[in-house]
Amino acid sequence: MSIARTPERLQLPESLRDQLLDFRRRVWSIKTAEAVSASAFGVVMAFLLMFAVDRMWDTPGWVRTTLFVAAAVGCALVPYALHRWVWRNRRLEQLARLLAKKHPRIGDQLLGVIELAQNDAEQARSRALCEAAIRQVAEDARKRDFRDAVPRPRHRRWAVMLAVPSAIAVALFVFVPAAASNAAARLLMPWRDTPRYTFAAVRPLPEKLVVAHGEPFAVAATLADGTVWHPERGTARLGDQPAVAAKLDGGHYDFSLPAQIDAGRLRVRIGDATQAVRVEPKLRPELTAIVADVTLPDYLGRPEVQRKDVRGGAIALVKGSKATFAATATRDLSSAKVDGQASTPAGPTVTSPAIAVDGPRTVEFRWQDEFGLAGKEPFTLAVAGRDDEP
Repeated sequence: MSIARTPERLQLPESLRDQLLDFRRRVWSIKTAEAVSASAFGVVMAFLLMFAVDRMWDTPGWVRTTLFVAAAVGCALVPYALHRWVWRNRRLEQLARLLAKKHPRIGDQLLGVIELAQNDAEQARSRALCEAAIRQVAEDARKRDFRDAVPRPRHRRWAVMLAVPSAIAVALFVFVPAAASNAAARLLMPWRDTPRYTFAAVRPLPEKLVVAHGEPFAVAATLADGTVWHPERGTARLGDQPAVAAKLDGGHYDFSLPAQIDAGRLRVRIGDATQAVRVEPKLRPELTAIVADVTLPDYLGRPEVQRKDVRGGAIALVKGSKATFAATATRDLSSAKVDGQASTPAGPTVTSPAIAVDGPRTVEFRWQDEFGLAGKEPFTLAVAGRDDEP
């Protein structure tokens, strides 16, 4: 008894299958190269923008975050392209549909014979017709070149667009590696407070500068050791006022600025280095009280200490007396000098050492407040020694 053998399912001709697989490889390679080039272009351009903006000023965090997001979106093109052009075009029927967008007739024919090759019912009904249809489509396909059917190939354009910025980026890493690495770190980690690299390295200025109210003042900026760039000039601009320029002199830039009565922000630019300082004008500390604590000679039999107001700047005391003088300013003092000798103030008050009165002399006070402002002029107290009277 013989057993009926089921005929094998029809297969696409080897030539047709090779054509479709070659078309698939071309689609995969072109679209992958296109996505990688576009993604790399986005990342490189974000880096170059970061580098360029950092040369002008300290790029704020929100700008760095924006560039980071733009670079991340560019990188996302690669997995998107792999899904769209590789995963969704891996089977023969998917390739036939893709071909149909460029060559509708041959694409539809290929899709039809692929379905025939997979349809057992149609083959069982008329296997000879199915074989003839597959052979006919294979013959038609052999006369065609599927290489031009890749949808909108832009890999060459993206490669050309990528070449120039990539060459610039490579040159930056070769010739200025410190600046390029700094820009890359600030781009890739915008949430970190990475200090900006500048070719002109300037020592940090104070965040706040208190100046004398209504008086011209000076600000000095100094280049740091190891600076790469030594600009000939620097500028300082206070608010919307005209910029003041200063020339390099022994590693310093001395800016002479006009008198101010209102607080403002001073922006100092030296080469690609910028710093901002808040300027606060304040009145100079003035003396509000000066008193003398006097101890009379022992022979007078008056041991108690006598306090005298000497705001007038002169006092006459019996010879042999001892006196200390205390000057009180309008605000707390950071340092003071009495007759050129340092004296530690107590809040707003500075006290002289005990002075023996034996003839005419002067006592000079100099003081500086907690903001670094000194009195406009030193205060000089005249002390006269007089003989005791009957």
